[in-house]
Amino acid sequence: MTAIQGVDETLKELAKQAVASLSPKPDVTVGPLDREDDDLRLNWFLYRVGPNPAYRNMEPPRTGWRTSRGRPPLALSLSYLLTAFPASATNGGDQEQFAHAGMAAAMRGLHENALVTEDEPVLSALAKPLVEPLRITMQDLDLEAISKIWTAVSKPLRLSVGYEVSLVVVDSTQVHAAGPPVRTRRVAVAPSLGPRLVSVTPGRIGHGVDFTVAVEGLTSATVLTLAREDGDPAGPDDWPLTVVEAAAGSLTLQLPDPGLVPGARRIDATASEAGLLLGRDTIGVTVVPRVTGPATPLAKGTPVTLTAVHAASDVEVFLGGAALPSAQVSFVSPTEISVTIPGSTPAGATDVMLRAGKVAGPPTQVEIA
Repeated sequence: MTAIQGVDETLKELAKQAVASLSPKPDVTVGPLDREDDDLRLNWFLYRVGPNPAYRNMEPPRTGWRTSRGRPPLALSLSYLLTAFPASATNGGDQEQFAHAGMAAAMRGLHENALVTEDEPVLSALAKPLVEPLRITMQDLDLEAISKIWTAVSKPLRLSVGYEVSLVVVDSTQVHAAGPPVRTRRVAVAPSLGPRLVSVTPGRIGHGVDFTVAVEGLTSATVLTLAREDGDPAGPDDWPLTVVEAAAGSLTLQLPDPGLVPGARRIDATASEAGLLLGRDTIGVTVVPRVTGPATPLAKGTPVTLTAVHAASDVEVFLGGAALPSAQVSFVSPTEISVTIPGSTPAGATDVMLRAGKVAGPPTQVEIA
């Protein structure tokens, strides 16, 4: 937490050593540009703190994972302005030259000590430990950039030079909690790189109807599941698919529940061995609503019940290709719909079809009394 203060003290000490042999000897201060003082001095002003791009998203290589993973320490680059302030006017009017001499000596000292390692006595204890040596680099600040800084403090322009100091690290308060050591080594050998789902036939499926999934890299450890969607009935996080028949390179499956919501779904194939994941693949499929009964003729003009799979609250019923008015359709559950057959419907066999969840299902033939 004291890293920035430590850099302040280090720069101050470097400048003091550089001007020690001058006469008159300027003082060295750290502070704002608008401080009123008539003494000959050099002043360090920290005017910008920015991120260090090289260490912005990584842990320091010398200290390793000292913080929780994903929370690296704050890596900074500091921008300073070193300014020469002359003393009050002398009889000879030469007060500026002593300020210039102090600036030149300080710049030479900083050039000769551009890298400050942790072993050097000039480094402040507040700046330790270092991830890498402090790099003190002169910046090429043009007159416009320097003028903007002085204009902001409403003071006359003074001789100034810019320096950048990096790498400055502010340690995180997050403490890294190492995981437990490996107690049991597990190695699994499998004759496959993992399952690869090739196709689903047919691509529009429903409960009670077989569908086939072509799989490459199929092993006895491969498990196929249907991903859960909002609106599904209570059940597991992933629905295990019922295996009807297994063959080389394919599995014939059925959906596990008639109440699954219709729409685009995801089938996952996961292979594991001895509790270790070997591979996973995914393929898309569409679950569609479908009428499954009744087998008895439907009476006209009075509510009758259609049994179904994968119906939803927005279900629509089409009889002989024409949609029944919404007032004559009542959603009861994903497997039950109440409808009123219009009296004008011809008697005999006709097709009934459902649309729900923005998908339409296949037609089913029913008998109208």
